Amino acid sequence: MHQPTTHSARGVLSSLSASVLFGGMFFVSGLLDASAEAVWAWRVIVTATCFGVALAWPASRRALAALWTTLRRRSWTPVVLVVTGAILGVQMWLFAWTPMNGHGLDAALGYLLLPLILVLSGRFLFHEHVSRTQWWAVAIAVVAVGVKIVFSTSISWVTVVVCVGYAVYFALRKRFGLETQAAFAGEITVMCLVAVPMLFFVRGADSPAQQALVLLAGLAGAAALSLYLSASELLTMPVFGLLSYVEPVLMFVAALLLGEHLAPSDVVTYGLLAIALAVLAAGSLRGGRAPLPG
Repeated sequence: MHQPTTHSARGVLSSLSASVLFGGMFFVSGLLDASAEAVWAWRVIVTATCFGVALAWPASRRALAALWTTLRRRSWTPVVLVVTGAILGVQMWLFAWTPMNGHGLDAALGYLLLPLILVLSGRFLFHEHVSRTQWWAVAIAVVAVGVKIVFSTSISWVTVVVCVGYAVYFALRKRFGLETQAAFAGEITVMCLVAVPMLFFVRGADSPAQQALVLLAGLAGAAALSLYLSASELLTMPVFGLLSYVEPVLMFVAALLLGEHLAPSDVVTYGLLAIALAVLAAGSLRGGRAPLPG
């Protein structure tokens, strides 16, 4: 009788733990002396290793077998998997590069805009219903971006790549039936083909302590992913979607701790965006829909 409550508590804890780990990775990446490429490569390799260990469980082997069947049945599916793997690889690289190069706030803005971009992609690419509340949230976000462009004369390419890139990634996965954990494992495998040889050509950590931090960041990423997937199974989609906003907020805080500064116009932009996300969250709870895809 109390099982749903127990599951909800575990789901909330898993989601918050994943966000804290991702936020911690973002902050630590800004302190490392290794190149972003080295941090990215080690994260990919560590994650792939964790997936390899997971194959000890029959359920993981069955999921992988199902993915293999899908790849063999439709000749174009492997091509799509390579494309989604490449898009995800760029996003994971940006997650390491932006805090190292003073673009942490731009990345956080991209992640905050992503749920609103996904509303638009769902409407125009998949003809999904968009409620009046969601349209209001999008309208407020448009004003927020307009303020950013007017006062900054531009919007960072990092912000655009994050929110548009992830929207394309999710759309491709949904369109071609690759919304599974096994498909993610396939994407990581694709990235490994680049990550392993890359380690021989990029600047690594300058000390054992720094290398340990690089590996720790990779382990944190793998653990965060596992917790994130667990939360998606234990929580209702509206609650899961709302909790996913914690990560970009922590990224925002991490960027400030790393020495980045907000311009006066940014306060208006982020304030309007916070209102837009609150409106979107309220509509999601009322309508039983999540602001992020399944």
